Amino acid sequence: MVVCLGASIMRGRFGTDFVELLGQRMSKDGFGFVNSGVNGDLAYNVLARLDAVIARQPDYVVILVGTNDITAALYPRSARMFLSRLTRRLPRPPSTEWYHDNVLQIVRLLKDNTTARIALASLTVIGEDLTSLPNERVRAYNALLKEITLQEQVTYLPVYERQEEYLSTAQHTKGRPFEPRGMLTLELFVRHYLMWQSFDEISKKNGFLLVTDGIHMNSRRAAIIADQIESFLRASA
Repeated sequence: MVVCLGASIMRGRFGTDFVELLGQRMSKDGFGFVNSGVNGDLAYNVLARLDAVIARQPDYVVILVGTNDITAALYPRSARMFLSRLTRRLPRPPSTEWYHDNVLQIVRLLKDNTTARIALASLTVIGEDLTSLPNERVRAYNALLKEITLQEQVTYLPVYERQEEYLSTAQHTKGRPFEPRGMLTLELFVRHYLMWQSFDEISKKNGFLLVTDGIHMNSRRAAIIADQIESFLRASA
């Protein structure tokens, strides 16, 4: 059993579901997948619900969480939403240090309480302007993830790095930056679930190559993530 642990990018309701794609590719080889993505989660929230993952005693755990940690830390309005008692009830404002501590604790608890092989996926692009502040922060958080994987002897999946390579080759101008107001996500919901437009159509309409609304993914980006996870699982089997 493979548990895929994270937030909305993992859940796949606002973009192409790469966990479902992995199931299509690998179920015939005996791999079963559990999507344990929860929309809006930060690393702290994943840690808080880790007992349910441990109870499953998975063979593999793939973790992709942190985009909400970054956006909540960068944009105070977003942070206030996450800190609300009606949403995630965070005990403190999001920060780089707190993110590191939460991810480290997630990995250590999984190691101590399961026999699962663990992989941390690097955080994905936020918008497609690689020079932007959000993507600078993504690279800093990914450096922390790489440190954790070396320290704890688990696997690092270079998801961001593969996306960065693709954008560096495919983009002819600076990519469209992330817009924190959330309007593109609202439009995405309306276009996909009410107007039946595909995530790829929405991505193209918004002028993106990999993302739909600046955060969630089209089929090309989902395939990049699925490729990295599939390689890890096949090499570890």
